[in-house]
Amino acid sequence: MYIIEVIPLTMLPPNVPQILSYFFDPVVEIPNAFSKDKSKSRYGAGAELPKGAIVEVEINKRKVKAVVLSSSSIEKEKLSLKRVDFQIKKINKVLFENPQVSDYQLKLAVWISKYYYAPLGYTLKTILPPFAFKKKYPLTTSQVVNPTTSQVVNPRLWVYKTNGLAEHLAPLIKETINESKQVLIMVPEKTIINYFVANLPEKFKTSVVFSGLSNEKLYEAWSKSLSGEINIIVGTRQALNMRFKDLGLIIVDDPLHEFYKSDMMPRYNAVTLAYKVAELNNSELILTSVIPGIENHHKARNGIYELKTVEPRPKVDIEIIDMAQEVKNGNWSPISKKLNEELLARLTGGKRVLIFSPRRGYAGILICDNCGSAVKCPQCEVAMRTHRSVEIMLVCHHCGISKPMPVNCSACGNHNLKTVGPAGTQKIYDATRAGLAMANIKTTVLALDTDIVKNETEEEDIISEILKSKSAVLIATQMVFSHRFYLNFDLIAVINADALTNMPDFKSEENLFYQTEKLINFLPARADEPPKLLIQTYNPENKLIEKAVAGDYIDFYDNELKLRQALNYPPFFKIIKLTFRHTNRDKASYAARITTEKLKMAVARAGLKETIKIIEAAPAYMEKERGLYVYNIFLKVREGYQNINELLKYAGPGWIIDIEPRSLL
Repeated sequence: MYIIEVIPLTMLPPNVPQILSYFFDPVVEIPNAFSKDKSKSRYGAGAELPKGAIVEVEINKRKVKAVVLSSSSIEKEKLSLKRVDFQIKKINKVLFENPQVSDYQLKLAVWISKYYYAPLGYTLKTILPPFAFKKKYPLTTSQVVNPTTSQVVNPRLWVYKTNGLAEHLAPLIKETINESKQVLIMVPEKTIINYFVANLPEKFKTSVVFSGLSNEKLYEAWSKSLSGEINIIVGTRQALNMRFKDLGLIIVDDPLHEFYKSDMMPRYNAVTLAYKVAELNNSELILTSVIPGIENHHKARNGIYELKTVEPRPKVDIEIIDMAQEVKNGNWSPISKKLNEELLARLTGGKRVLIFSPRRGYAGILICDNCGSAVKCPQCEVAMRTHRSVEIMLVCHHCGISKPMPVNCSACGNHNLKTVGPAGTQKIYDATRAGLAMANIKTTVLALDTDIVKNETEEEDIISEILKSKSAVLIATQMVFSHRFYLNFDLIAVINADALTNMPDFKSEENLFYQTEKLINFLPARADEPPKLLIQTYNPENKLIEKAVAGDYIDFYDNELKLRQALNYPPFFKIIKLTFRHTNRDKASYAARITTEKLKMAVARAGLKETIKIIEAAPAYMEKERGLYVYNIFLKVREGYQNINELLKYAGPGWIIDIEPRSLL
């Protein structure tokens, strides 16, 4: 008889034990998953289950798979068992006698669970491949020898300005493969995978990995990676969970991309995880980005990253358009006079144009001209946006419900309703087509946003149409950034640049620089006539916009770092977001206040007032979402403090804990 410790592959509350103990009797007949005749097998006397074996246990009358961590004879544990004040159950059965989970995977899961305060078993289940524990896809854990030392070798940050990234990386990739090591290239979106695969030398054996891959293809990639049959793995953040024979280099493209941060448990950031994967595999790490980002800039200044500018910014003709003056001159269109002139000139010359819109939909919100009330979503209590399909309708951008345009105001009954706010892609599309029709110019005009594109095929059709058209206009939201390696334009116009900075989040100004540089990446360097970037704004004196279009991010970063240090923001403090949702506003508010007081008392007792700052509970920026009232508590934890999980245990059931959230909204 043995006592085995297991990690159940299920969601357990993070403030309860994540490793459980069970009895295991190897003499009792237990169904064996490896038995060819599917009969029962008898374990020999004295046999014990190895680390990584899979068993079935019972938790609250539920049958759950669990990974064996350790096994010890009951004779050795007699003293410990006498002190146990709970009943230890027997396992139900052994599912896989041989190890199915490696030490490496266990280390990775433990790190993610601890860093992101996530349930250990569910975290381990997340990083295991979807084909795990299926007889058709046998796993092996004995082919890889983990490095004796763990460190990140020579971490680097490369800033590039053109689409020749693969060409610059090719020599380093070749050097790594010549040393009989493997390369992992992680990208934020599936659409970018093809760029790297197409631009890498054909002699290298490459596999792709992303969440939509079938079990059969994923297992093939997994097996070849583990055996060393493939040299390069290109994939999204799921590729970090792969097993490698000898990983020598990790390349993370576009590390500032929001898709690297998971919205689902365990809510990890793939860029942070890539650093840990590089450490566990003794690998080199390179981040490639159009702009460093404030936190990476800080790391480079402190010697954590080696910063390198691969290529200078291409020469671009940039002009800022004062939209307030346009309105004074009687132009209420989202297309300024200057943009209209440039648009007609470029299209006449057979050029392609990108009109970038920060907002989708038709116009802004619908308000009553009498009382000023806006039409709100019944589930989220935020103003609904006007959209157009066959006719104008209202859509909530948070929960997605839609409703027809009301006849009158629900507050005062007035029939005079009007739309206010910046134009979206649909209205810009109409205005562009109308302007071209007046000028008698026939050309391709397409729009790209999540309202118009419903699947990958439709998106590919739009991009193909733009690529084969010598003269075309693409009106797009941030979706266009997914195709930055394939598309180029001679003119780019940003409609309402103010919308890029008006979100109440400490990262909004940094995002202006980030998106500006990504847009400039669509403009090819030309010796004869430099491409043009037009920025339309109602605040042309905004120094931030001037710095962004000039590419002066270093000065902005330095000033922003001083401000963030004074206000206890990253990279000096880590942000932790605690969120509670309830159908009743009073109950949500009460739970938030109680938890705030518990956290305050815990911080005071531990003497951590200078280490941990608590931003008291308050309604979220969008107080009601999908019928639930939302309250947030924010913790600012001084960078380097390691015991934050002890404090987070005071957040009871129902709280969602997000370490380093994507935003504060």
